[in-house]
Amino acid sequence: MKVASRAVAYVCLLSLFFVLTGFASPSENRKATWLWHTELIASEPNEILSFSREQGVDLIYLQIDTTKKPAYYQSFVRDAHRAGVDVHALSGSPKWALKENQEKILALTNWLLAYNQRVSDEEKFTGLHLDIEPYLLPEWKTDQESVIQQWMENVETYVDIARQDAGLEIGCDIPFWLDKYYLPEAPNMTLSQWLIAQHDQVAIMSYRDRAEGPNSISALVPQELGWADDLGKKIILGVETKESNEGNFVSFYEEGAQQLNQELSKLPALLADHPSFGGIAVHSYEHWKVLKD
Repeated sequence: MKVASRAVAYVCLLSLFFVLTGFASPSENRKATWLWHTELIASEPNEILSFSREQGVDLIYLQIDTTKKPAYYQSFVRDAHRAGVDVHALSGSPKWALKENQEKILALTNWLLAYNQRVSDEEKFTGLHLDIEPYLLPEWKTDQESVIQQWMENVETYVDIARQDAGLEIGCDIPFWLDKYYLPEAPNMTLSQWLIAQHDQVAIMSYRDRAEGPNSISALVPQELGWADDLGKKIILGVETKESNEGNFVSFYEEGAQQLNQELSKLPALLADHPSFGGIAVHSYEHWKVLKD
């Protein structure tokens, strides 16, 4: 498979480069959140930015509705930048992994490029962030190899196009357990490793309600952080605030905001040996803002 062979060569060359040059990523721990309800930037923009300031958020993954005109986003993105908050264009669907839906990814990516070309610098999105999650598709169980191959091809396509805007940071979401899956034609490389190599930043859904110890946030991601260290990439660790039916250990919904802040404050020290550790992301603004104290 062409994408697999190119991926192996890409990872090897990058690893060699960083070893030879002694490259080390600067320390930059970000605090991000997902904002899925696009209409909120019109109905409560000041509340969003006030909450971001109170919580130390400096990055918002904002769900994009491409039917909206650029003016719908300009004032919010401008005000966010003035408040020290970057905004990345967010979208995705499990079906976006399939070749037949590649045009939807391209529509988003091309919309973003066109938007950034026509607005002022402080009104520009500074990143593209995809949440695709094809393991939720029924095809993942019936024809997993094909789904993975199509997903990889779609990723390569949108990354290539997004690179036309040198100012864009390109990222995606992945679950912590994706490192159990290997590329169909490169059995020594995991899907997580390949996705980290493709993007500038990867948000890992490390959904646990404590920072350290067995089955904790930090315990779920050592491989991913190691790969990202070698590749000079950034890893953002995601936590959940929405009620979960997968167990009380998944979300901070039961523990509340105080416990959330206490546990997250431990992560920089716990992961200080990893230059790839880029901070945390809280899922999501809509649930975080109503989390009990």
